[in-house]
Amino acid sequence: MLGGSGACVARTLHVGFPEAIPPWVQAGGRTGIAIELLRSALQAEGLQLHTVQQPYARRLQAYRRGQLDALYDIGQQQQQDEQLNGSISQPLHSFDNIAVALGRRQLEIDHLRDLVRWRVMAWDGAGSSLPAGYDRLLALADGNYLEIGNQGHQLGNLLAGRVDVILCDRLIFEWQRRQLYPAAQDHVPPLRIYPLLPPKEAGILFRDSGLRARVDARIRALRASPQYQAIFTRYGSAVQP
Repeated sequence: MLGGSGACVARTLHVGFPEAIPPWVQAGGRTGIAIELLRSALQAEGLQLHTVQQPYARRLQAYRRGQLDALYDIGQQQQQDEQLNGSISQPLHSFDNIAVALGRRQLEIDHLRDLVRWRVMAWDGAGSSLPAGYDRLLALADGNYLEIGNQGHQLGNLLAGRVDVILCDRLIFEWQRRQLYPAAQDHVPPLRIYPLLPPKEAGILFRDSGLRARVDARIRALRASPQYQAIFTRYGSAVQP
């Protein structure tokens, strides 16, 4: 899929992204923290980024068919479970995943296994990366688990009572809250955060291991530069551990 030729023409890398996980990936594919981070790393290597935003299953299928050069946010266990060929890069960034519920509900959730009792909405493809302890298949059978491609709608579904718990990254949660309640004087319903999920590194799965090695060096340099934090700041966010 790498396209372009000639000394003055940058090659184009086609990378699969989720449909929308703002502020990491905005709908439309032109902006977002993750998109800007990867674009910066690729430009330093003389490459242009072409984003391809699709639901989880479709972008994995496109990668298997050779229609994509790389996939955003793929971990080693995920790669093994989905039987994806390729080489995973240095983490572009990290997700700080949390569970969120309405405070007035006072849900008793001390462990991941407790979530099976409640209607849970997670991100598209979460099933392949959730840690052991949550019986997703049982929750599915009981109608208590679903995934959503556009995570910008998660908090709205929670506040409307369509689900009991949402699973999302902390920056995604904060972005949703700012969109729904942009003014400081807005009354935000009390929300309770349950830190049940471990951090998750967002690596890039490359088809070409040689290219991955070169981009790794660019990612390390970017993360050590002031530009890295500046990209987060443009979206009103901070780098997560």
